[in-house]
Amino acid sequence: MNSTTVLKRLLLKGKNLISKKITFADLQAAEAIYLYAGDVPQNGLYKKFVGLSLSQSNAQHIRHDVTQKLPLEDSCVDIYQSEDVFEHIEPQNLPSILAEIYRVLKPGGIFRLALPDYRCNILHARTVKNEQGELLFDPGGGGEFIDGKVINGGHVWFPCYETVREILRQSPFTDIRFYHYYDEAGNGVTEPIDYSIGHVMRTPDHDKRVQDPYRPMSLVVDCVK
Repeated sequence: MNSTTVLKRLLLKGKNLISKKITFADLQAAEAIYLYAGDVPQNGLYKKFVGLSLSQSNAQHIRHDVTQKLPLEDSCVDIYQSEDVFEHIEPQNLPSILAEIYRVLKPGGIFRLALPDYRCNILHARTVKNEQGELLFDPGGGGEFIDGKVINGGHVWFPCYETVREILRQSPFTDIRFYHYYDEAGNGVTEPIDYSIGHVMRTPDHDKRVQDPYRPMSLVVDCVK
């Protein structure tokens, strides 16, 4: 029984759905497990995923802080997707999170990572900079900028190809496949993405803001165990 079947069974309970909550024990009993860092977008494109949410606990979310260890056995997860989440976490904390994701993935399992690429002209233009042109605060990413620091859930760093590459190099993953990004010279790379693994909203395939010209908006990377 896979995680999608678990969710369908919960949906069949109708009125009782409000009080029914999926648990890690439910997932552990499933043949296939698809995890999503944060709240699952309710647009019908992420039905197979169970969200690891800071605030929700229901039929499609388990309340869990993604910076903490997962109460799951080794090598049991098929796909783990993080989309527009890790830029809210201090980068020095990411290697331990990646090591935990690697631990729970099955051999051949995929960690799909999508992060805003701050070489995208839209993101770069809206971000507050200092006199030296260094990025300080993206008001589009939430939070506040007070006393020189981003607080209350905003973007605490500004991903680009080389910083993400270095963080991933510190992880146990060795099979790392970049699909969308801007290289160090600012050239956009848009290799085809298999969205059956996991939908990504902020790409030129789905976001009109970067369709003409067709260019990256997010860094999209698959890491295979």
